[in-house]
Amino acid sequence: MIRVILGFVLAVLVAFLVGGAALSWFDQAGYLAAAGAGTTLSIGERLSWYVNELKGLGVTVGFYPILLAAGLAIAFLVAAIVQRVAPGLRFWWYAGAGAVALIVMVFSLKLAMGLKVLPGARTMAGVAAQGVAGLIAGAVFAITSRRTQGR
Repeated sequence: MIRVILGFVLAVLVAFLVGGAALSWFDQAGYLAAAGAGTTLSIGERLSWYVNELKGLGVTVGFYPILLAAGLAIAFLVAAIVQRVAPGLRFWWYAGAGAVALIVMVFSLKLAMGLKVLPGARTMAGVAAQGVAGLIAGAVFAITSRRTQGR
């Protein structure tokens, strides 16, 4: 049970960091497009933007990690039930569930609020990047929560 809890916490943390990086990347791309040709951001500015993005998503607003945890909890529960049908695909059930959870989260926010509240996920590429973050988080959960052979 402890490995499942730790795996879940790690998966939410990974989704937060990777999803935040994707949001930051697409926010920066939007800024650069609006600023015009010849505008650049140094690696330091990009990293600072990323850190500020994480602070905004996690500390100031606080809704993103909560939504990630809720969405991944539901998705992993469904994957736990479904993977009993094909246990050999356990890794892919959890990875797919993570991807679906984050994509559903983006579209649910749009439906609930009437606008896309995650600027980095306003394009389909941004939504897909959130899906990739969920896929990675699901993969992390599948690996870290797996039973060892001796048990």
